[in-house]
Amino acid sequence: MRVAILSDFNGPYGSTSYPPALGRSVARIVNDWRPDAVLSAGDLIAGQKASLTDAQVRAMWAAFDRDVRVPLNRAGIPFAFTPGNHDAALPRDRREARTYWQAHPPALTFVDRADFPFRSSFTLGGGTVFVVTLDAAGPVVDAGQRAWLAAQLASAPARAAGIRLVLGHLPLAGVSEGKNRAGEVVRDAGPLRQVMQAGRVLVYISGHHAAYYPGRLGTPGQLGTPGQLSAAGQSGGLNVLASGGIGGRDYVGHPGTARSTVTLLTLHPATGRATFQTVDADTGQAVQTDSLPARLDGLGGTLNRVNDFR
Repeated sequence: MRVAILSDFNGPYGSTSYPPALGRSVARIVNDWRPDAVLSAGDLIAGQKASLTDAQVRAMWAAFDRDVRVPLNRAGIPFAFTPGNHDAALPRDRREARTYWQAHPPALTFVDRADFPFRSSFTLGGGTVFVVTLDAAGPVVDAGQRAWLAAQLASAPARAAGIRLVLGHLPLAGVSEGKNRAGEVVRDAGPLRQVMQAGRVLVYISGHHAAYYPGRLGTPGQLGTPGQLSAAGQSGGLNVLASGGIGGRDYVGHPGTARSTVTLLTLHPATGRATFQTVDADTGQAVQTDSLPARLDGLGGTLNRVNDFR
């Protein structure tokens, strides 16, 4: 089965319009890729500013509805997401997000939706793929949420699935230069990584840094070439997919590398693997994996580039 990955496409604070690349990306998803679902790592609207009025926040959700949810819904493509800091950091933003999504629930097979839209779990592909969305709009993923995640990954639907994915807005390690600092990555991410590794999560999908990068976050001190780390039988690390966004940022240590991206992730539950193809959302050109930095040394640990997830 196939899922599109589309994240971090909000405009300036309070904006009720989106960059042209978003419209092109939605059209590509609807007309060309036609995936089974869209997964988003958040920042769907441009909130997180206290001076915005309730009416302005509602208008931003109306713009998202018009430009993203409705076209996907008409094509029969469900939209699943984890909230970003611009969607759900402030109490008012969380209230309005809850109101909007309770009125427009995605057509997903939920396992746990008690705290939807902030965190949830569901299956795709007739139960062959299990997905958990974390409330990771900020840097703290506390012990309570880790325990909840562990319970989700130990559930019967998770155990029955061939692939398990987790979505959270903030990454576990720095990807982009402009966001490579405390508060912009999950704080003390080690225990969260352990829960995901113990639960046999194939990939942690994140947003926030607006820089696309498929990689593997190894255990402290673990080194290796990208080829070695993508080989079958790898252990001791966690696959991560920094999902990029519309309006990209430079990679850590690599100036001049910013670009907007959208990704198609092909999942193979029978073998527990996933492959991907990514395009530049502005030009439509394919993004070749070997054109990305071989490794990124950001806050939180080293990421080594991989060519697929297994």
